[in-house]
Amino acid sequence: MQPGFIRVMDCEMNEPLTLSMVAEAVGAPPTLLSRLIRLGLLETIAGEAGEVLLPTRAVIRVRRMQRLHRDLGVNFTGAAIILDMVERIEELKRGSGRKPARR
Repeated sequence: MQPGFIRVMDCEMNEPLTLSMVAEAVGAPPTLLSRLIRLGLLETIAGEAGEVLLPTRAVIRVRRMQRLHRDLGVNFTGAAIILDMVERIEELKRGSGRKPARR
């Protein structure tokens, strides 16, 4: 399956996308995305009539998870943990401009 094309830079990162739109953009079957959602590795947005929607940033997250899986053999749960840790480190670095409080 050839990945579709979504220009993430043209979208707001919280803009809702359908499961099939994300699946097409990342070249993955919708069943994989459903499994990642069920495992709590992807966040969802409440849609009308029980429709599963994902924020646009899910495209980036899934692509990164796929890359870790493909290139390093990391399973998707491990990939999600790695991405969460990288995000946390980046948050800490952004906040490191402040001087630590002296005791």
